[in-house]
Amino acid sequence: MMFSAKKILMRPRAVIAVLMALILVATVALTPAISFAQPRDYDQLDGQYWHEFDIQEEVMPDVSMAAGVLIADDGRILWSRNLDERRAMASITKVMTAILAIENLDPEKEYFTMPAMPLRPYESRAHLRSGDELTREQLLQSLLMVSGNDAAQAIAIEVAGDVPSFVEMMNERARELGMSNTRFANPSGLDSPQKYSTARDIASMTRFAMTLPEFREIVGTAETSFTTNRATHDFTNTNILLQSYDGATGVKTGRTFGAGFSMVLSAERDDLELFAVVLGSPTDLARFFDARYLLDFGFTHYRKKDLAIAGTAVGRAQVTNFPDRSVQVSVRDDMTIPVLDIAGDIEQSVYIRDTRSPVRRGDELGHITYVQNGRQIARVPLVSTQDVDNPFFLVQWYYNLVIALRSD
Repeated sequence: MMFSAKKILMRPRAVIAVLMALILVATVALTPAISFAQPRDYDQLDGQYWHEFDIQEEVMPDVSMAAGVLIADDGRILWSRNLDERRAMASITKVMTAILAIENLDPEKEYFTMPAMPLRPYESRAHLRSGDELTREQLLQSLLMVSGNDAAQAIAIEVAGDVPSFVEMMNERARELGMSNTRFANPSGLDSPQKYSTARDIASMTRFAMTLPEFREIVGTAETSFTTNRATHDFTNTNILLQSYDGATGVKTGRTFGAGFSMVLSAERDDLELFAVVLGSPTDLARFFDARYLLDFGFTHYRKKDLAIAGTAVGRAQVTNFPDRSVQVSVRDDMTIPVLDIAGDIEQSVYIRDTRSPVRRGDELGHITYVQNGRQIARVPLVSTQDVDNPFFLVQWYYNLVIALRSD
């Protein structure tokens, strides 16, 4: 929902967000998409240390965070730094809180009443009060758009009855999602010695969350307004890149003393969605630049490439029960996949197997395998382009005799 300039200026949180967005846009306009970088020796590209590839430093993204990852929507890790280092995750924690809310809050319930929950002065809040009645969508907007700890606690109590029980649910759901290096201690993300995660686990959690339509819609909303039984709330998303980064789709910011400035940013271009996890950037604005540079790097070097065209003839398969008969084989399907262009050349190998009649058009008789950086990235079936029937049995006896004499 769009607002007038006068209405925006009446909201301090909105003013701050708009000013930060303007500063970011102005700086970005004067900054190359991929700036000259000083990559760290332990930064990894496609699962290997970047300096093992034949590329220059200037190609690598110039980012300042302590740990992070750039991952594709299919789970392929394109770039990483301290991928499995345990770190505080601040309000990125609320991604898991939202997952449990979506999976457990009654979608038929009209309103959820805010319980009494005193927050400490420094806690992020959506300014909800005890007795406020919110819909499920409004509760999730309060949690994800402005990172309300009040909304996080309300969800925990509504879902599990109390916060400790909800935390147990968070940790159980993390295990189910394969987050083997994560432990939650509260639903909001406040620092705790018992709470940690990694860039890898956060990427897995966020990719799953973005498959939930309700979650995706809310984290992709730049601003909204709603009225409860007691007040009107105007929200501007803390993720200012939603309004300035081409194709941005979400997802969540976070900051605490222990975690530093962190965020997860996703964007989609040409039917390809990438996720940048940024943990421990040195400043508020730095995390937005770090996320942007990672996505710029990904969209520059991870692009769709045509590997095979259906119908392309690649060889012939011998029909072994005929003395001199073969059938042409061709590529069965088009093959277009995203390829990381700086991860080395793509090698292809063709395998065609012999066969016996009967052969029918479309029978699979081999494949082409595509390998990059020692990893198979695609495999395309090869099929017969013609039919071959069995010969008359007397003719087959003759063929068998010819084949036997040739083999002697």
